[in-house]
Amino acid sequence: MLRKLKFLKWLVLALVLVVGLSGCTKAATSTAPTASHVSKKKQSPYLKSTRPTLYVHGFQGSAKSTNTLIKHAEKTAHANKVLVATVSTTGTVTLTGHWSAQARNPIIQVVFKNNLAQYDQQSAWLAKVITTVQAQHAFKTYNIVAHSAGCVASVNMAMTTQANGFPKLKKLVTIAGPFDGVVGEDDVANQNTFLSSGAPKYLHAAYDLLAAKRTHFPRGVQLLNVVGNLDDGTNSDSLVTNVSARSIKYLLRGRDVHYTEADFHGKKAQHMQLHENAKVALTVNRYLWHR
Repeated sequence: MLRKLKFLKWLVLALVLVVGLSGCTKAATSTAPTASHVSKKKQSPYLKSTRPTLYVHGFQGSAKSTNTLIKHAEKTAHANKVLVATVSTTGTVTLTGHWSAQARNPIIQVVFKNNLAQYDQQSAWLAKVITTVQAQHAFKTYNIVAHSAGCVASVNMAMTTQANGFPKLKKLVTIAGPFDGVVGEDDVANQNTFLSSGAPKYLHAAYDLLAAKRTHFPRGVQLLNVVGNLDDGTNSDSLVTNVSARSIKYLLRGRDVHYTEADFHGKKAQHMQLHENAKVALTVNRYLWHR
């Protein structure tokens, strides 16, 4: 009898252990990560590119003209300002900063010490910045983000024949580009219009400069044209009329340009406010680097 009781006691104990271990195994199995449950790391909506993007200010501009745009690019698109290219009044290019091979979406900020130089001069200096940087860091393509007169200088440079090996312009962002006049200088609000052909009715100095060499603009460039309208009846951003800003589209006809226009309205669409406008910055970032 005692033997039977001992046997039953050990049998019950064995059953308890088996059930307990089975429960532990199931618990472990249910909590252990499996291939189907391992969450993938969220992919950034922005590309990781090594193509440099140059930020170019306009007349009477400085680093302050592009600082906000660059800060937004660094925060939103994971870009990195790697170099500042300062051009002296005599055209000497000085590079400051460090561009590592691992830098994502590298940015080069261009600063002209003579910020009142004529378009041809600024275009020549901009080309020199590119060749100076290229001598230290090999790249075959580049982007440009330009504001105001920097837009005209950038387009003019792209239309100018450069030496062999000069990199190719891939994407161009023009913000408030005075391609056909400046209000208060050679243009008047609501004076100019587009003809049925798409050409502006009145042609001013900047337009004539670019029209003379338009057939040299590289084919296949992607262009984002940012236009500001105060909505105060002037159809302008205070300095550049919408006709002047939009005239670049007709200027580049037949050059296989992929043209995109982004219009902004209200007080924050004023000429100098456009490069401080967070919505403009986001539009630029998405255009340059969004997947």
